[in-house]
Amino acid sequence: MKNILHLFRIEKFTEGFIEFMKSRETYNNIFWVYGDDYLYDKCKSTYLQKINVKYYPRIDIELNKSSTEKQMEKFDLIIYHGVFEQCIIDYFFLHRVLMKKLALYFWGGDKNLHGNWKNKMRKKYVVKNAAAIITIIPQDYEDIKREYHPKGRYFRAKYFDGKVLKVFNMKPDRSYEEDRVINIQIGNSATETNNHIDVLNVLKKYKDKKVKIYLPLSYGNMEYAEKVIEYGKKIFDDKLIVLREFMTLEKYCLHIQKMDIGIFNMTRQQGLGNIYLLMQNGCKIYFNQNGLLWNHFVGDLKCVIKRIDEIDRMTFEQFTEFSEKDKQKNRELISTIFSGENLMREWENIFQYFN
Repeated sequence: MKNILHLFRIEKFTEGFIEFMKSRETYNNIFWVYGDDYLYDKCKSTYLQKINVKYYPRIDIELNKSSTEKQMEKFDLIIYHGVFEQCIIDYFFLHRVLMKKLALYFWGGDKNLHGNWKNKMRKKYVVKNAAAIITIIPQDYEDIKREYHPKGRYFRAKYFDGKVLKVFNMKPDRSYEEDRVINIQIGNSATETNNHIDVLNVLKKYKDKKVKIYLPLSYGNMEYAEKVIEYGKKIFDDKLIVLREFMTLEKYCLHIQKMDIGIFNMTRQQGLGNIYLLMQNGCKIYFNQNGLLWNHFVGDLKCVIKRIDEIDRMTFEQFTEFSEKDKQKNRELISTIFSGENLMREWENIFQYFN
């Protein structure tokens, strides 16, 4: 049986992926989960107590132990999910023999170089010499190729959560009265890359219409979040709804089912879970046309997406209208992408490459 180690920070999708991998009895998947005290407190999940999961509040401390390398040598494959932590990059730089079994799974925001010259040099070395590179969308890999010139094999893979599939199979319970309030979601988190204020300015001309503006700001940079809230309240007053609390998946899906429009003004790849759910729900989606999401969803997947820069020229009716034909096209595309069989096939390709 192939032994696979996953180095995985706590995220909203961590539990779903662990459950997904549990069904693959031909592989012994072990998870070293680390970090984020905030999400650890919010999740309050028992999955961190499972026999194949070890939780480390400080992964750097574990990596400094002399016994860690011997543990890692026992695995046939090591997948580092989210290439953010400098301490993990440093570890593989100093233990280069492990890189022949190392796969780096980039999430988008982690592909850039940060820190001093030594940190940048070490990350460049590890990415260039890792056995495999994994991304969610191909455009991220193009950026990685230009920056790092990786030698390893390239794979694409996505995360899976069975609970999400159940939501995908539900028919949205929504009202379509002519005079109802239009619910609009901007972005996915309290990070500057969402460019919330630019979107709020674009939507300002609709402030007297029957709209509600929803801002998911439960995690990220809280100082930035407060600036966005203060700015948005001046324009939309009580029409601005701030989602400050971390929600369970089930509760968040109930929120998604109320939405009509999603606007994502980032140029990097992020917020995919939100976007998939909104599209499955039949929402009209607007992207920054200069971003990777536009290239992926419009260029690769052929989804029906609108550009944010078009909104300036739109009446409110043009801004909100979205045909049932286009809604159904997007639903079918997303459902195909997120079939359990398709997602497992992507991961099987990775596992089988490391014999």
